[in-house]
Amino acid sequence: MTGEYTITTGRWPDPHTAPTRRKLTIGGVRFILVGAVLGLAWAASLRGFMMALAGPASTFTFGGTFGIIIPTGVIVGALLGLAEYQRRTGLPHPLLILAPLLVGIIPNLSTAGLDLGPIGLAVTGMVGGYSVSGRGPRWARVVAGVVTVASMPVTFLAPKPYPELSVTTPYGAWFCTLAWSLSVTFALACSIPMRRPDISRNPIDQTEEKP
Repeated sequence: MTGEYTITTGRWPDPHTAPTRRKLTIGGVRFILVGAVLGLAWAASLRGFMMALAGPASTFTFGGTFGIIIPTGVIVGALLGLAEYQRRTGLPHPLLILAPLLVGIIPNLSTAGLDLGPIGLAVTGMVGGYSVSGRGPRWARVVAGVVTVASMPVTFLAPKPYPELSVTTPYGAWFCTLAWSLSVTFALACSIPMRRPDISRNPIDQTEEKP
């Protein structure tokens, strides 16, 4: 039996009709680069959120910022860009669904400690991504969506470590908006490798393979 096992159908595809996995082309490289840049922007924004949350005690280091946080965002963004490329060519790789977990894994491995913050961020993003992925049982997606929506007001209503972060102040309102937008953006990005393949929109490689 040939072909690749698909988790969407639970069956091996017909080798006569199933698409074959092709080598990465310029189109795929573009998706990876765009994903890496978006991951860079997201990670840089996350660093600003962390600075505001830590308050006066916040410190910047090259190792922490440019050795852990920024590279993690770039790597995850690049992998999600690859996932979107593969989704559009009809050959998604299931392992890329786990790519967002690197947001929690890399910082903990780099510091040789256990920080539940990055892990919680990764898991929450994947739950939110699953809720809008259009895959899986409807009830499971509804539950994931309820959990995600219920967590949104927490950002604005939860007690803040500093009075300046209160949502009633301009600075605090900016802080809460940044936190919320980072979470939503990450959840939407996490949904990319979970979504159904779509080759109708993009004959990405067909134009590039013509002489």
